Amino acid sequence: MEPIARIDDLPGMLKRLSALPKTAQAEIRAQAQAIADEEAVKIRTAAVGSSAQAAAVAPFIKARRDRVPAIVAGGPAKAKVSGGATRGEIFFGAEFGGQARKTTMQFRPHKGREGYFFYPQLRQDSDRMVERWLGVVRAVEREWSQHG
Repeated sequence: MEPIARIDDLPGMLKRLSALPKTAQAEIRAQAQAIADEEAVKIRTAAVGSSAQAAAVAPFIKARRDRVPAIVAGGPAKAKVSGGATRGEIFFGAEFGGQARKTTMQFRPHKGREGYFFYPQLRQDSDRMVERWLGVVRAVEREWSQHG
């Protein structure tokens, strides 16, 4: 499967960012989380309109604070549905489908790596998110290069 977004020399860029002062890094993390927060809202909205299982895990799709926009979904906690499945198990079934086994018949047909709501929404918005994040990084680097 192709990556959702590709950034040239991301490891080198992250290494440069780690050399910035802590306040500059905090600014980048805050902006990256703001970008991810906006996307998480879109993904949760797509989940609610996708299926009952996706709607059940929608509240557990959240932005994570990091240097790059990051979104987490599911998790190991029980989802409070019959059968005792975890949020992660329900998330992956709702996103990628099932029906290959008796235990996954409640999900829509398996869709390979395409996904039903999470990855399609990310693919749709990835270029905009990357450009916005790169703009933040350039602005912070420019600002802090003038200080040093």
